[in-house]
Amino acid sequence: MNLMDLRSVYVANGTGIFILIILLFVSHAKILRDREEDRLYSIMCYGVIIGCFCEAFSYTIDGHVFAGSRILNYIANTYLYSFNLLLPLVVIFYVDLGLYEKRSRLWQKYKTQIIVGIAMVSLNIVNFFVPIIYYIDENNVYSRCPLSYLFYVAIIYYFVTAWLLERKYEKENGTRSFFNINTFLIPILSGVGLQFMFYGLSLAWLSSAIGLTGLYMMQQNEMAYIDPLVGTYNRQYLNHVLSSWTRRGSEFTGIMFDIDRFKQINDTYGHSEGDRALKTVTDILKNSRTDNEWVFRFAGDEFIVLKQTAEEDGMKYYLDEVRKRLDDYNSRTDSYKLSLSYGISYFHDTDLDAFMKEMDSRMYEMKKIHHETKDQ
Repeated sequence: MNLMDLRSVYVANGTGIFILIILLFVSHAKILRDREEDRLYSIMCYGVIIGCFCEAFSYTIDGHVFAGSRILNYIANTYLYSFNLLLPLVVIFYVDLGLYEKRSRLWQKYKTQIIVGIAMVSLNIVNFFVPIIYYIDENNVYSRCPLSYLFYVAIIYYFVTAWLLERKYEKENGTRSFFNINTFLIPILSGVGLQFMFYGLSLAWLSSAIGLTGLYMMQQNEMAYIDPLVGTYNRQYLNHVLSSWTRRGSEFTGIMFDIDRFKQINDTYGHSEGDRALKTVTDILKNSRTDNEWVFRFAGDEFIVLKQTAEEDGMKYYLDEVRKRLDDYNSRTDSYKLSLSYGISYFHDTDLDAFMKEMDSRMYEMKKIHHETKDQ
């Protein structure tokens, strides 16, 4: 590769590294939620930074023979092929966790994708000993083998999986106003496609950095819809979801929860303990989900859980799970017991205000009973 071409490689990959270092600095300098997908985002950023460096390095030493040059070239290209494949697999996990917030889904839903990834990385390691994907000759010159195109097929397969995942979710639950996977996929697919067609063009890793920048911008949009204390969706996003579902003519059930004697917890144990009680209730409500239940912090110590269902008792199993987890928590604590009052309402081509008022009034009826029972 001539000096002019090398300069373009350095500029492209150097720009990618620069962009991602800024993103990592900004994301770590501010307060972030400690979520699985946030950690996956950092892994993707660090992985692409290493990819930018490895690509620039492999182009630099290509055709230059010195002690250990072939081994270094193989190591760099093994990483490039492996992470280029694993990046879209991590994207699938990132999108799924962002949509469903359940890590247990990943192996259950994506066994095939994970097995494909393991198989392809294994082939890449085998290539170290038997050239089947790419070959580096005695002059330390890299060349592709026909099997290398299988990696591009796998990458496209992963990206299509991520795209279909978001489309399926939107069909079932409506569009997430802050998330569009195309913002991430289009730059990467464009860069990878051009580099596939024109060998020597260095765009794949820079385009990955641009895609991660789009992903970061979507994260910032999402922050406007997340309650900063407990990490659930907030009232603003509740209004968006309700409007979206009613426009589509969806049927759904809602439960409004309220923590009994929450003021007493604050007054007796302090507001920091009150915050812990809110987070504990949030964890109970979130971990009780089984099938697309949405948890929102409505106001103060009030939460709303929604689920699209054509059955009025479609939240029965969810409520059973909440009771079990609440009892389990209370059996393990000696300070104070948590109790929840709740009201249920079913929306079917009715008035949205009436739906909300029904939840609220039924919740206060139960709350009144709980207080009267406690006072006796």
